[in-house]
Amino acid sequence: MAHRHHHHHHHASFNDIDTRPPHPYCPPTLELPGYAEPAHRTSALVLTMGASITVLILAASRLYWTRHTNAVSGGGGIPLPDRLAALWFVVCGALHTVFELYYIVHSATLAQERTLVADLWKEYALSDSRYVAATPMVRALESVTVLVTGPLCWTVAYATWSGKTHLHPVRHLAQLSASLLHLYSVSIYYGTELVGSAVSNCRPEHIYYYGYFVAMNLPWLLVPLVLGVASFREIYKSMALVQEKEEALRL
Repeated sequence: MAHRHHHHHHHASFNDIDTRPPHPYCPPTLELPGYAEPAHRTSALVLTMGASITVLILAASRLYWTRHTNAVSGGGGIPLPDRLAALWFVVCGALHTVFELYYIVHSATLAQERTLVADLWKEYALSDSRYVAATPMVRALESVTVLVTGPLCWTVAYATWSGKTHLHPVRHLAQLSASLLHLYSVSIYYGTELVGSAVSNCRPEHIYYYGYFVAMNLPWLLVPLVLGVASFREIYKSMALVQEKEEALRL
């Protein structure tokens, strides 16, 4: 009995030397060689991200709300639903082209980096360690997002701003494509974590699961549904109209 007690005590003192896990991510068994603690405080990171997106929305709003040469709407301003859709695509485009491009370029060394953008990714990764581990699935999804979805978002943003009639079909084709890609990537992203993963890659705290993993990705399921359906209807309507005219010409 005394021997067992002594053994237990020895174990506890061994624990005291190394109480801090090598990193804050789940699962704790995940190996991140050379992991460096973030250089920025969480509050600073959240504020930076919030402020950046707010400034972007305000600047883009000014662009879209002061534009009055819209051929599509017959010379008036850009219709409100189109302005709101354009703002969404500007935010998406910026995230894909700046924030996510950084990830693609730095994914291999992200765990060791302490730059502002790397720290933002490290903070988000508390809800999904696949980002800091740079799994092939995450790298593949992010590559498609950066190389394909990003340019499609900027296409919608530009076509809406220009208001030129010949860019109207381009806008809706790009909007439908970008929305489908958003829906697809979020489905794969959620699905592989919720169904396909044996262990949770999210920390146990609610803020990370509901605040980061669920809430931060949810807009890319909800908004693309609305915008995708709108573009689908617009394309359908136009093609049906063309077919009617062609049939009328044949008679």
